[in-house]
Amino acid sequence: MTTTNPASRLNDLTVVIPNWNTPDLTIRCVEALVGEGVPHDRIVLVENGSTDDSYERLQAELPECRLIRFEQNVGYGGAMNAGARELAGSAYLLLNNDAFVHTPGSLERLLATLDDPSVGIGFPRYLNVDLSLQPSVMPTHSPLTALVRASGLSRLVPNRWAPKLSTHWDHDQAREIDGANGAVMLFRGETWERLGGFDERIYIYAEEIDICWRARKAGWKIWFTPQAQFVHIGNGSAGKQWSDATREKLIAESESTVIRWHLPRLSAAATIGLISTGVAARWLAYSVVRNQEAAAAYRASLRGFLSRNGQTQP
Repeated sequence: MTTTNPASRLNDLTVVIPNWNTPDLTIRCVEALVGEGVPHDRIVLVENGSTDDSYERLQAELPECRLIRFEQNVGYGGAMNAGARELAGSAYLLLNNDAFVHTPGSLERLLATLDDPSVGIGFPRYLNVDLSLQPSVMPTHSPLTALVRASGLSRLVPNRWAPKLSTHWDHDQAREIDGANGAVMLFRGETWERLGGFDERIYIYAEEIDICWRARKAGWKIWFTPQAQFVHIGNGSAGKQWSDATREKLIAESESTVIRWHLPRLSAAATIGLISTGVAARWLAYSVVRNQEAAAAYRASLRGFLSRNGQTQP
């Protein structure tokens, strides 16, 4: 394992942050990164079809950052790919604008994982706004993990097995993982370039599932570093644009599309079928207790998993 000077590492790092009608979050995100030593001119802001004064705000308040603009929203993957193309780097930190560095030194610790040449993607530990753990590590989709998810037994999986079977893991150990929620993702430059970035056939959601799957197939390790901590609000942009039901449908469409891409036909059908069964059971349960909001969200999710037309824009 080799080591790199932290300052030079930050000077070669490319940071990409998308903005969609939430300039306050973007400005806060940038300020947290600059506080960690990231130069303003290594940060690319992607103004992704906002209809408010975001572009003008970002121009005025973050003039040293690079800023590119799309008149219409091109999707999450499209925005991130465009930002990465704008500024080459030895590594790429791609993050949602509602994710903020929390623990000092987090970025340096995350970057240090790339000292291992076999690591292609790194993830930090996420915290909720109240600083409680936000579970993020996800197992690879398979009929077995779908069964655990659908049955509601995820919380009963022993901690030592959880990262391979469930999201209910204590997230305290630095280790190789299959993948995680993509609010903050660090890519080795070579990994990002070889994989060709995010697959833009996915408009939004599940980009991280697909690219982690492709990275593992290509022989790269994915590493989780709990000492690197970010506060992640969640749905900071999409939550202002769409209802819970719309978001759940989009998530399910993207997830099922990626499952069909990467698993053999029978395994994909079994995996989606098991997940759909669990979602349907929860829809019925919430309908019985007359929780209409939750029932509508699960119903929309079920429609997304059962759709075979791929993801459509809302």
